[in-house]
Amino acid sequence: MKHTILLAAACCLPLSLLAQKGFTVKGKVGTLDAPATAYLSYRNDGKEVADSVILRKGVFTFTGTLSSPAMASLTVKHDTISRPRNVQPDALYFYIENSSITVTAKDSVKRAEVKGSASNDDDRVLKAVQKPYQTSASEVTARYYALTKEQKKDSVYLKPLQVIMRSTQAGYDSVNRAFIAAHPNSFISLLTYQQLELGYNFNPDTAAAKFAKFPASLRESAAGKKMQEIIATGRKTQTGVMAMDFAQQDSTGKAVKLSDFRGQYVLLDFWASWCAPCRAENPNMLAAYNKYKSKNFTILGVSLDEENGRRAWLGAVKKDGMPWTQVSDLKGFKSDAAVMYGVSAIPSNFLVDPSGKIIARNLRGEELDKKLGELFK
Repeated sequence: MKHTILLAAACCLPLSLLAQKGFTVKGKVGTLDAPATAYLSYRNDGKEVADSVILRKGVFTFTGTLSSPAMASLTVKHDTISRPRNVQPDALYFYIENSSITVTAKDSVKRAEVKGSASNDDDRVLKAVQKPYQTSASEVTARYYALTKEQKKDSVYLKPLQVIMRSTQAGYDSVNRAFIAAHPNSFISLLTYQQLELGYNFNPDTAAAKFAKFPASLRESAAGKKMQEIIATGRKTQTGVMAMDFAQQDSTGKAVKLSDFRGQYVLLDFWASWCAPCRAENPNMLAAYNKYKSKNFTILGVSLDEENGRRAWLGAVKKDGMPWTQVSDLKGFKSDAAVMYGVSAIPSNFLVDPSGKIIARNLRGEELDKKLGELFK
């Protein structure tokens, strides 16, 4: 079952306002005293920031300055006793921004009340409207995994779940878009936009038009600049443009270029040995390869396995019986080719024609066979 993952989000004040001063987080957790310690961690300008302070009569204070709102983790260690890793820490996750924030709890910070953070307030509002759809998605997922192996292949069982999931996803997207419309200057509207418009197989032109509606303060934020890069890469890899060339080594150490396949239809396929959906798709690609290999079609596989995954990569190639060319720099998602093509989820593929132009993206199963059938009819 292939569905968009439902994610929670949060919202916050315009950056132009938040950038005027730093933040203060004042906390009170019962009457805890030394050695009880509070730990605050968050990311600012792409860097991890961590701070700690000993509680005095339950009180603690953190200060700092943010370039934009951020999700923070606040953990309180009540004593010096070491506990097993499977014991959940007393922790709270909330949004901080450049404002005066209070965190108050009777005995446990994970049950604390947060005030003074508009971002966190809006986060609760957004989660409330998202909750029914997330609950529905969880129920459908549970029903799917409760099916037997045979039932998971039977459309009689799958179609009803797919109908519910499609409706759930549509509703979830709808409330997120309504949130963006109601909070056009919100930083979290920008994050919600990213979830909606910059996901798998997104349309860069549509995404760019919607991105342009955000104020400059959001577009030029660190998160906004990253989204601009995503859109730019999307435009370089959309259908109708020339595929960017790259070179990686095959299993024997020989350098292979995408341009080596010029004159053929080539499916540039990004995958990994650990990726279950990728492995499930391999039989479909093998069938397409065997059906059309005599008609000027081939496949170039790019594995996103890590450096320690070379054996798994080659083992998967052998086990799945993939006879086409396979390359990898064993850098995972930091693979030069993956970064160049903006691949952030797999399986992902690009169909390139003999002239080197991208003519289709993310073709799977019947879609791949249908497209190739149209080309070679």
